[in-house]
Amino acid sequence: MAQPNPQSKRIIDLRKHPRLLVPSGALFSFKRLVVPVQLGEQVEGEGALVDLSIGGCRILSELPLKIGQEYNLIFQISMERPPIPVDAAVVRWTDDSTYGLKFISVDPHDESRIRDLLLEIRRPSNPL
Repeated sequence: MAQPNPQSKRIIDLRKHPRLLVPSGALFSFKRLVVPVQLGEQVEGEGALVDLSIGGCRILSELPLKIGQEYNLIFQISMERPPIPVDAAVVRWTDDSTYGLKFISVDPHDESRIRDLLLEIRRPSNPL
């Protein structure tokens, strides 16, 4: 039996910023930025935030998102923290109900809050 070529399974990570797993229970909501939309197309939804970097995130959502579509996002990491908005993010890849989004517009104050959150997640005794 032929062995699979290990080179064929190699994944190249082109991200500028490493993503970190977020605490379970982190949620997000989204709203499509560009209108008009097709009749019956969902333009708002919610789901779970899986991982996060300063430049993007991976999310789970039952609502289908398409590569290239732009959304604004709101992350709710915990009830003790205020939500963090992202003005615009674009869908870069999809895999079933999992989506990779790249942030394309974030208010500087909110970007600072994301950076602070990532620093907390990196700490060994993560209180989140």
